[in-house]
Amino acid sequence: MPDPTPWHCHLELPNDPRSPHIARHTIRTTLLGYAQPPGLTDTAELLTSESVSNAVKHSDGPISIRLRAHHAAIRIGVMDNHPELPEPVSTTPDQGFGRGLFLVEALSDAWGRYPVTSHSRTPSWKVVWFELSAACG
Repeated sequence: MPDPTPWHCHLELPNDPRSPHIARHTIRTTLLGYAQPPGLTDTAELLTSESVSNAVKHSDGPISIRLRAHHAAIRIGVMDNHPELPEPVSTTPDQGFGRGLFLVEALSDAWGRYPVTSHSRTPSWKVVWFELSAACG
């Protein structure tokens, strides 16, 4: 049974091709450590990896991941320094790219994205987040 006490963790990663793997491993270890259901852990790991892969591809700075468990759900946000808010794109089965946000949209209970403004009040960062309920485990 998942721990009902709210908790959170934060991970900072460099913009590096190895970061999606590190994020997957960290999310899996953290969620299993907090006794989250295996199905939820698998989905969170996949969606985090897709989100971090997009951040590595489209930004040129560090990547920040926030994982928060509350009630019977977890929320993961991935922040990067590319200000454009992404949209899911249609893909064909033979394309080797473009499925990240499609998977986030299809497998999460809720998801979204929002700009993060700097002191100059212009968007300079963005967050893509998703939420999964323990029921998906």
